[in-house]
Amino acid sequence: MEVVLLVEFEAGAPERAALLERLGALALTGRGRLSFLGTAPGEAGRPGREVLAVGVTRAAEATALVARWREEGALPVEASVRPLAVQPLWSMEPLALMFP
Repeated sequence: MEVVLLVEFEAGAPERAALLERLGALALTGRGRLSFLGTAPGEAGRPGREVLAVGVTRAAEATALVARWREEGALPVEASVRPLAVQPLWSMEPLALMFP
């Protein structure tokens, strides 16, 4: 993944199902995948928030995807989207450390 899109919107948004359909199609083509879907509780009688992390294989495609989702009405109007460039990290797995 080159870019992770953090998408945040109000929990229970009617566009949620359409957005998840788009993410399924993205995964089927191998261009990206849903990494996680988290929910934060609301405060003082306000609805909660949902946060999606979507990995996109090509950074150049990320902006176009978000624009298309907004145009098609699959992304809630008030949704915030933060693109994050993925930084490669090296790490040693615990098992490899135990048995060199």
